[in-house]
Amino acid sequence: MARIVGFLTLAISAQAMAKFDVDPHQCPVIFDNFPYCMDFLIGSNDLPSSQCCQRVYDFNALAEHGMGPRAICECIEIITRTIPMKLRADRISDLPVRCNTHLSFPISEYMDCNR
Repeated sequence: MARIVGFLTLAISAQAMAKFDVDPHQCPVIFDNFPYCMDFLIGSNDLPSSQCCQRVYDFNALAEHGMGPRAICECIEIITRTIPMKLRADRISDLPVRCNTHLSFPISEYMDCNR
């Protein structure tokens, strides 16, 4: 997990951020917390960690009462287009079920934040 956080810090540059409509000051909270779910989403772990599920709850609150779902989606899209690992579609759809919650923001194998 620490490797993923370190990689994200190095890989996500101002140039990468410029390709998206999201305010770059909004994404660090997503960049810092989304990696807790990466081991599950890429298939390394069979279950999401409790830290991952807590982040999903936090992201839902941000989507509903803070950043909004589109901004969260775009920040996650930046991550998925920047990292070399591919998210598994079955794990993405399984995440809310495994964390016993819902997603207030879109996330998919082929991100479309306009939905």
